[in-house]
Amino acid sequence: MSASAHRFYEEVLGSPRYFAAPMVKQSDLAFRLMARKWGAQCCYTPMLKSQHFLQGNVEEMAEFVTVAGSADRPLVVQICGRCPELLSKMALLLHRLAPGGFDALDLNLGCPMENAEFEGYGSFMIEDESGVFNACCCVQALVAVQPLPVFCKIRILPSLQDTLRLAKRLQDAGCSLLTVHGRVRAAKGSGPVDLEAISAVRAAVSIPVVANGGVRTREEADRMLQKTGCHGVMVGTALLINPRLFAEPPCERHTIGRAISVALEYLQFAELHPPRPIVLRKHFWYFFRNVLLRNGEEEDVLAIVRGDKMSPSLLGTERHKFYTFMNQPFLCSTQQFRALLRLMAQKLDVEPSLVESLAGTTPLLSMPEIRHLGAEVKTCCSEDWEADFSLWD
Repeated sequence: MSASAHRFYEEVLGSPRYFAAPMVKQSDLAFRLMARKWGAQCCYTPMLKSQHFLQGNVEEMAEFVTVAGSADRPLVVQICGRCPELLSKMALLLHRLAPGGFDALDLNLGCPMENAEFEGYGSFMIEDESGVFNACCCVQALVAVQPLPVFCKIRILPSLQDTLRLAKRLQDAGCSLLTVHGRVRAAKGSGPVDLEAISAVRAAVSIPVVANGGVRTREEADRMLQKTGCHGVMVGTALLINPRLFAEPPCERHTIGRAISVALEYLQFAELHPPRPIVLRKHFWYFFRNVLLRNGEEEDVLAIVRGDKMSPSLLGTERHKFYTFMNQPFLCSTQQFRALLRLMAQKLDVEPSLVESLAGTTPLLSMPEIRHLGAEVKTCCSEDWEADFSLWD
């Protein structure tokens, strides 16, 4: 198994060092193509729930979009579930649905969120001996039913010995590549990452291992690779904030103009491969939350506004107004988001060259006019929360 796993990693995947993580409603085709342009060497799809997918859930199936050719390869499809039979059926269906194909399946055994607890998948699937046994059965079933390698993504467990035992058992079940997030489930996405535990997993198994957790820059990614000895490093949240992370040197200051430039580039890909409206909004949330809601990287006092941390001095400002507007569900189209970027460049302190480039391609519209651009998109207000219209009329 180890020889074939390494051969696949080298010959089919191309020995990637930089991986784009699977992120729900975020790892869309447009985003993956942009991340690849800037140095992501292997990308994962959003996590797909086996039960929902097999039931024909429209929103779940919309998360799975591939493209013919090599532009979106190597590609790993991440799935979750706890029933070997359902996972096997889903794997076969994915092979029939993927026009561009994909290179491997990944079983999510690390998700720490409440939905995973309720449905018994992700990290909640491996919290006891019976769960670990079932996870191994799922891996074995996926290996047996389809021709592609099966990967697994896990979190470290509270006990290092339990973590190493889990990694070895997954390898014995047929796992060909293991991604290890260096935080326990209770920590979710915050706190220190245990690089020593990741390194111990790397030494304990004979298949390729990818390190995950806490990386914010290319330099931190390279440092994690050096300290853990892993084959690759996987980045999630930081890549959403800056999809150019793997190729760009760290900036001294993450500016509004830079965020607008990133958002404009993403829209170019999104116009070719349109995602769902909620995906567009979520990407803008990540592109702009740090530059619109903060005065600096580190602040002692932050206010909580609708679940977001922001500088108290920015409450009610133009920046706060733009951030609130871009999260409203009446923003449904790339046309609206282009118009919003044009207005932001005009109103906020950005580079004159950026203002000029936007002025040549997009008309200057007010917030109410931008909102009404989406009036004919029937589905735009049905996906998440009610819109707050009072700020822009």
